[in-house]
Parts: sequence; structure tokens; C-alpha cells
Amino acid sequence: MELSDSLVNAENFYRSEQIDSCLKQYSTVAKQFEDLNDYETASYFYKKCLDISIENKFPKGEAKAWMGLGCCEEKVMNIYHAMSNLVTALGKAEEGKNLGTLEKQISKELVRVY
Repeated sequence: MELSDSLVNAENFYRSEQIDSCLKQYSTVAKQFEDLNDYETASYFYKKCLDISIENKFPKGEAKAWMGLGCCEEKVMNIYHAMSNLVTALGKAEEGKNLGTLEKQISKELVRVY
């Protein structure tokens, strides 16, 4: 799927209040930029996920967005910010319900960064 299609789909999902699908689209775009080593743009899309998740009171989305931001910070050697973002991600995952798998994933990232 092309970038423009992903962005249009994300906005359409957002407008129709399909928040989980919207976040999946934006996360996919962020991951694509991460794979291209464009961590600034990837962070922009993770931040977009974070804003949408906060607006819609969606802890799982917040946790995933913070984790993505933490991973991007680590890749550009901002270890302090990476750790801070991952700790925040873990806290958000703990606030959510039935997010044990996500908690484990975030914990692995956090241990690796330390």
C-alpha cells in the first residue's frame, strides 16, 4: 500500500471513529519511516498516534505510541529520552486492561535500552 493510501485510510478511520484501525494505519506508516532510518518522521507519526490515543482515552494506543517514540529515541542515541518514553509506555500499559503481552514487549525494550 502506498503512503498516500495509508494516510487517507488513517484519516477516514479517524473520521468514522474507528480508532484502533486509525492507529494501526499511522503505526504502519511510522514503522515504514523507521525502517528507512527516518526517525524524525517516524516520531511524528508515533506522536500522532499518541495524540489520537489521549484524545480517545485509549491506553493501549498510548502505550504503543510511547514505545515507538522510545525506540526512535534509542536509534538516534538519545538514551535518556528512550528510557523515559519506555517507562511511560510501561505505565500506560499497566493502566490498561488485558495488556500483559504489551507490557512484556515494552519491558523487553526497556531492559535492552538499559
